[in-house]
Amino acid sequence: MTATDSQHSANGHTTNGHTTNGHTTGGNTTSGHSHTPSTPEALRAEITRTRAGLGETVEALAAKADVKARAQEAVHTTVENAKDRVSSGVEAAKLRVREGAEQVAVNAAYAGRELRAHPKTALQSGMRRLLDSAREHPAPWIVGSALLVLAGLVGYRSRQETM
Repeated sequence: MTATDSQHSANGHTTNGHTTNGHTTGGNTTSGHSHTPSTPEALRAEITRTRAGLGETVEALAAKADVKARAQEAVHTTVENAKDRVSSGVEAAKLRVREGAEQVAVNAAYAGRELRAHPKTALQSGMRRLLDSAREHPAPWIVGSALLVLAGLVGYRSRQETM
């Protein structure tokens, strides 16, 4: 270090970039440049660049600090994800219904062939399965029977009113 450097260091400023206001910068000033602008225009340009950088930094920090906006974005993302899951669930349910309908059609065709080929055996087997189903799961049969009775009563009353 020379006498000139020592004198500048005492003031806190050097032109070689090692010390600025008493802080060592490792060869660069805090603005990231290795030299201080020498003309007023260059200094103004440096100030403008620094202000723009600080403005961007402030905006980024403000965005991070805006809890309401971040919460709204999180809600929006969650809602969109839920909509996507529901949509895919609906599509899967539609596919299962189609597959179930196809299976019912196949079973009905098979039952029709069996009924034509062996009517007595097919009816006995069908009745046995029906009774077993009613014994194992009586609730749907009770509800179905009640709906049939209700439909019959509604139909009977509507005919009585039109006469």
